[in-house]
Formats: sequence, structure tokens, C-alpha cells
Amino acid sequence: MIDKIIRKFKYAYHGVIHGIKYDSSIRIQFTCALLAILVSLIFRFTAEEFAIVLLFCGLILGLEYTNSSIERIMNLEEPEISKAVKHIKDMAAGGVLIASVFALIVGIMFILRHITGG
Repeated sequence: MIDKIIRKFKYAYHGVIHGIKYDSSIRIQFTCALLAILVSLIFRFTAEEFAIVLLFCGLILGLEYTNSSIERIMNLEEPEISKAVKHIKDMAAGGVLIASVFALIVGIMFILRHITGG
């Protein structure tokens, strides 16, 4: 039982590493997450603000891994991009974009609050 759980974590770890090594979109999102964490530390975000930043980072990275997986599956299933495949891939990317825009807005709100002292 424990061996099975350890194996599952090992597979997931390999998936994370593979994504970082071979997917430029995932690398970009990891870089953005690190920048967000750095900005949080520079502006001395409260524990609650920092927790929200970490939640957004995890959400966006998870969505990007899902998006990249969907894109790879669709490329395997249908190398010639049909209208349906394009819509599927665009919608998955749209999910990442929506979460990223909301995260950016929240981050700007936090930064402005720390700059203005409000």
C-alpha cells in the first residue's frame, strides 16, 4: 500500500520535472510564480495575502499542466488541426488566461495597498 502511494508521488514528480524541461509555457508560468513570490516578499505581504498568492500560483501551474496535457493529447489524436481540436485547445488555454488575469488583478490590488499604506 505504502509502495503504491510512493510510486504515485514518484510518477507525479516525474511529470512536474518533464513539464519544466520540455514545455516552454510551463517554464513561463513557473517563472511568473517565482516572480509573484518574490514581489510578495519584497512588499512584505501579510500571511493571508501570501497565502492567496500561493493559491493562485498553484492554480495557474495546475491549469497550465492540464492545458499542456490536453494539447498533447489532441495533437496525438488529430495531428491535422480541425476546427473542433482548435476550439478544445483554445478553451484550455483560455482557462489559464482567465486565472492568470484574475491573479494579476489581485496582485496589483495587494501591491497598491502596500504602496499607498491602505
